[in-house]
Amino acid sequence: MSCNILFAHSDAPPLYCLGGGVDKFNVMYAAPSSYTCAVLGCHYQYTVNSGKGKFKLYVLDKCKPGEIVDILVTFEKTDTEFHGFQIAAQDNYFNRLIGTFINVGDDEDTQIEAGGRFASHTKKGTSQKFWHVKWQAPPADFWVSNPVKFYAMGVEANNDETSMGDYVYKATRLIVVESKKTPKPRVKPVKKE
Repeated sequence: MSCNILFAHSDAPPLYCLGGGVDKFNVMYAAPSSYTCAVLGCHYQYTVNSGKGKFKLYVLDKCKPGEIVDILVTFEKTDTEFHGFQIAAQDNYFNRLIGTFINVGDDEDTQIEAGGRFASHTKKGTSQKFWHVKWQAPPADFWVSNPVKFYAMGVEANNDETSMGDYVYKATRLIVVESKKTPKPRVKPVKKE
């Protein structure tokens, strides 16, 4: 997996380009089997989260099986004009990609990839600082190892079509998929006659 340094990925980042990397304190964090845009060479000049901007995810902290959850992916305190992101959801059972990202109506700023396992920006979506995505939790008959972690990577780009001068950010959020409670069977005492 590699990035072509001559051409920016303004239409979308490469798949799995999220979650693994070294932060400014030289601490490794990871969404296993994943890379960052910085590690792949697309935007490598600065360490992850070293820019002035703030990259955040806004999402509920609990949901029910099969529920559709709204997620706001946003850049704050940034003065550049071009931004991008990619997001995935993994649980604690061997870090499986779980749930399904779904299209938000006629939104042309985001796209769903790999059968709903990822959501990312589109070329049109790079001219904004926030995106609305939806994620559907797994159904009730699918065992989930809670909590589910949303991994997202964001890029604050200068749009000079090189790998230099761009900042890469990471954001994570946890959500618990609450299992449906099944009523306990009542035991009725048997009356002797």
